Amino acid sequence: MTRRWSVASTVYVIAAGVLATVGFALANPLPILLAALITIPCSVVALPAYYLAYGLLAQLPGANPSSSSGSGSVSSDGTVTSSTATGMAAEWFTTITPIVGIGALVAAAIANVFIARAFAAQRNRRAH
Repeated sequence: MTRRWSVASTVYVIAAGVLATVGFALANPLPILLAALITIPCSVVALPAYYLAYGLLAQLPGANPSSSSGSGSVSSDGTVTSSTATGMAAEWFTTITPIVGIGALVAAAIANVFIARAFAAQRNRRAH
C-alpha cells in the first residue's frame, strides 16, 4: 500500500468539503445532502455524530440555539393575540456548529479513502 494520496482521493475529499461548506454557509440542505451522499458509508456515522455534537453544544450555557423559543397566546378562534421570541443563538454557537458539520463530512471522506485503500491493498495481497 502506498503512503501517497492519489489525485482522485484529494479531489474527492475536496469535493466533499466544498459541498459541505457551501451547504452550511448558505444554510442550504441540498449541498450538505450531496456531501453526505458521496461520503457514504462513513457519513452514516458522521451525520449522527454531528447532530450529537450539536445537541451537546446546545446544552452549554448561553448557546440558546432555538431562536423560536418564547411564549404566546391564541384566542379560541385561532387568532394569535400575543407572541414573544426570546433571543437569538449565540454567535459562538452559530460559528462552531457549521465548522463541526463540515469537519464531520470531510472526516467521513478521509475515512472512506483509507477504507478504500485498505480494501485495495487486501485485494492486491490476495492476487499475489
